[in-house]
Parts: sequence; C-alpha cells; structure tokens
Amino acid sequence: MITLLRSLRVGLHVLFAFLLGLGVVLFLWEDPARAATTPVLPLTVTLALVYVVGTVWEHSVSTPPRGVVWWWLAVVTLLWHALVAVSITFVWLLFPLVLLFLHLLPRTLGVVAATVLWGIAAFVPAKLHPGEWTAGSAVGPLIGTVLAVAIYWTYVALHREAAHHRAVADDLRATQEELAASEHQAGRLEERERLSREIHDTVAQELSSIVLVSRAVRGSLERGDLEAALRQVRTIEDQASDSLGEARRFVRDLAAPGEPVPVAVRHLIHRTLARQEALGEPLSIELQLSGDTDRELPEPVARAVTRAAGELLANVVKHAGATRAVVTYAVWDTEVTLDVIDDGRGFSGAHGYGLRGLESRVAAVGGELLIESDSDGTAAAVHIPLTSEKEPS
Repeated sequence: MITLLRSLRVGLHVLFAFLLGLGVVLFLWEDPARAATTPVLPLTVTLALVYVVGTVWEHSVSTPPRGVVWWWLAVVTLLWHALVAVSITFVWLLFPLVLLFLHLLPRTLGVVAATVLWGIAAFVPAKLHPGEWTAGSAVGPLIGTVLAVAIYWTYVALHREAAHHRAVADDLRATQEELAASEHQAGRLEERERLSREIHDTVAQELSSIVLVSRAVRGSLERGDLEAALRQVRTIEDQASDSLGEARRFVRDLAAPGEPVPVAVRHLIHRTLARQEALGEPLSIELQLSGDTDRELPEPVARAVTRAAGELLANVVKHAGATRAVVTYAVWDTEVTLDVIDDGRGFSGAHGYGLRGLESRVAAVGGELLIESDSDGTAAAVHIPLTSEKEPS
C-alpha cells in the first residue's frame, strides 16, 4: 500500500514533466516560426525549475509553511497561465496541477482552486485563441478536472487506509510486546515460586533438622551426657551430608532424585527417625507398599511424590506431635498415590506455606492433595494420574 501511494506521487511529477514537454513539442511542431517571437521556451524552463524546486522543498520538510506553499502555487499558476495564453497546447497541464493543488491545499480551498484552474484552461484560450477554440476545449478540461478530483480522493482514501493499517499493525506490535513482557514476567514469578518451593522442600527442611538436633547437642552437653551428644553430632553429620547432596542436585537444574521413589521415601523415613531419636522424641514410622511400586514413574511425577513425602513427614514431626505415622505408597494402572496418616493432635484453619506449595506442585502434574484432620490425627492423600506429562513448577 505504501509503495502504491509513493508510485502515485512519483507518477504525478512524471506526468507534469511529460505534459510540459509535450506542450513544447506540439507548439514547435505546429508553428516553429513563433518560437523565436514568443517566450515559450523561457517560460517552460522557468516553470520546470520552479516546479522542481518547490517539489523538492515540499518533500524535505515535515510541515511546509502554508504561506510559502501558497506563494509557490501562485507562481506555478501564473507561469502556466502565461503558457496557456501563448499556446493552447499547454492546457493539459491542468490535470497534474489540479492534483497538486488538491494535495497541498485544504479540501474546500483545493476544490475552489481546481475550479479556477479549469476556468483558465477552458476560457483563456477562448479569448486569446478564438480560432482554435471549440466547445470541446471547455468540456475536455472539465472532464480532466473531474477525473483529477476523483483520482485525488481515491488517493486520500488509500492513504487513510494505509495509515489505518499502520496504526493497527503498531497496536498489534505493541500488544504483542506487552504480551511477551507479561509472559516473561509470569515466567519469572513462576520460576521464583518454583525455586522457593524447591528450597523449602529440600535444603530448608534439612537445615531446620540440623538446627533442632544441634540444640539437642547443647542440652546433652549441659547435662554431661557425652554419649548422647556424640550420637546427635553423628545425626547432624548425616543430615548435613544429605543436605549437601540435595543442594548439589538443586544446582544441577533441580534434577529429580536419581533413586526410585520407594528408595527415596525410605531414605526420608530413615532421616526423620534419626532426627527424632537424636531429639529424644521417638516416632514410629511404617512404610507400606501397594501395587506395582517397582514401576518407573515419569520424572515429574516421581519428583512430586518424593517432595510430597518429605513435606508431609516434615509436618508430622514439626506440628503434629505424633508418636506413630504410616506412609503408604501405591502405584496402580492409572494413578500413583501417597498417603501419610499420623496419630497427632491435628490442625484446623488455612494451610501453611509448605502445604500450599505442595498443593501447587501436585496440581502442576494434574493431581490433587486431600487432607483430613481432627483431634485424633491427620490423614493426607496425594493422587496423581500417570497420564500426566506436565512438569511441576
């Protein structure tokens, strides 16, 4: 569209040059003897120079001063009028001049100027060249003027359409950029939330255990029980080693544990029991397996189940005050389940950060977390369909 509009403008200037040259050729062809007695050639050269200079200047400034434009158009009109007064062959310059006036003048003034130009083309030859003038000499320029007006308004319509399409394209581009920025920001927030959950479910839990056991060591030392303190220090060493392993996996793009889920759950239970023993708060944890637990799970599902076991066991020892817990891991044809039941004091109210993060993690692989709690204990169940291929956040 833009190329078409530029071609129309270039075509206008080419048409003006062609008609001006044609007028000179026809004038010299019809009456070569008059060329020496009339100022046709000087007027033609002057009009050409004025037209070229004005056109170049008009294109070089973004908003030409209106007064300068009007003076330039007046000079062009006077020079053309002088040529028409010399020879009727220059009448057809009317067509590009009407287009030029309509382009540079306001709408109403442009139409008035087009009418004046038609009057010059139609009636100046009638007075100065009556022998060459006929009714067609007025009708022909009238048709040319009407055609020029119609072409100009078509040009205006095309220009407006092109501007509209440019505006739509700009809006679309801006919308796409805003959408890309929003998606980028959403991705950053989602990644931040994922990192927060990973830190909470791995390193933070292990460090919390180390802090608790280290406090128990201080208590044992204050009582003079060096044997108990030594056991607790060994527990801290084991917990720190496990935490270091988790941190290394975390650095390696948060990769899922390389061991099967049952093995990972057993390690979680072992670490939990060791910590509780070191704290002097013994806890009995039983692991039950059902279904095809040797089946290899998709990595996102395996990671979600392992993290769920860690979070639920952490809640048992930190909040429930339980003496016994049962962990049931089951793999069926269409889903995998993990149940953690304890005999603690239960809870009510909104979930904390850990459980909210666990709900998001399980939901990310198409599963659900169900929790029932009362004064007799808490039962938490995770159900994840094995058809899910989504990566947990």
